[in-house]
Amino acid sequence: MFGGKGAYLGKGEWEFRTSFFHFLSDKHYIGTSRNTRLTAFDGPINTRSQFNFDFTYGLTSRSSVTLDIPFQIQTYNLHKPLNRIVPGATSSEAVPVNTGADGVGDLTLSFGRWMFSTEHPNGNVRLSLGVLFPTGDASATSDVYGRAVPVDISVQPGSGGWGIEPLIQAFRTFKRFSVYGVGTYLFNPTNTTGTPAFFPTLFNPASTTVNSSTDQFLAEFGVSVPTPVHWITPTIGYRITGVPPLDVIGASDGFRRPATLGYIEPGVNVTLKGHTFNLTVPIATYINVKPHYVNGVNQNTDATVPGLMFTLSYAFRFGGSQ
Repeated sequence: MFGGKGAYLGKGEWEFRTSFFHFLSDKHYIGTSRNTRLTAFDGPINTRSQFNFDFTYGLTSRSSVTLDIPFQIQTYNLHKPLNRIVPGATSSEAVPVNTGADGVGDLTLSFGRWMFSTEHPNGNVRLSLGVLFPTGDASATSDVYGRAVPVDISVQPGSGGWGIEPLIQAFRTFKRFSVYGVGTYLFNPTNTTGTPAFFPTLFNPASTTVNSSTDQFLAEFGVSVPTPVHWITPTIGYRITGVPPLDVIGASDGFRRPATLGYIEPGVNVTLKGHTFNLTVPIATYINVKPHYVNGVNQNTDATVPGLMFTLSYAFRFGGSQ
């Protein structure tokens, strides 16, 4: 989305894109304040590696369809489970609680169209509408001291419900730079996943608290600047992403960790003979972990947040008339 005719996909042309991102999340926040009471020795540590595989086909010079397939490898570990005895353990100082879930997440199939002619490379707006399929497992479990415990909501590969995802993208090229932006909101009208929440179930197998099936949002804008080496394009952007306290459509019962996160995102884009590589390193600049509502009661929520992550992507086009 950095401008030029390279932003457009031709009729009958395919684009394959794969991306990989990774982070380690061990910094605890309540609201905008760091929760220093919890450390890596008594709070959870969340590590995530995710691959996304996108297949896009050009229906016309302005319209295309995209299938997105995510695959995650994620762990959620407690070095010391909050000084509380876990059923099956001899004491709170017992062996750490190690959980995780791997597998395919929720697939998204979307249709997109450029609003203006693709004959001019200086700017355009693209609208798309996607359907989220609940193909990911929303009830994954791990063995904890001899019993199956549902993993934390942040580790579950699936969201537990169907979703609708509108998206807008735009770019505008000027003489010395280009500006770009993207915004999307995932509407998930399903109320809960029906899967018991991790922490309540970890300490009380009879807990009736279940995970919420949540909306999500993301917006990003930035600038790309050409260099004398035409195949290298540095970029700088700012990303805002998160989970709202309440869904737009339907009820919002169950457990969730609502938050708004802001990241400054330096990166570089490299294009060589039809092969495109992109590396970005988002750095957290704003963290706000918000209260959530359980049974009508407003409760403060603690969450681990990554201060730094990296994303690497590769894209290749083939087919069509070119």
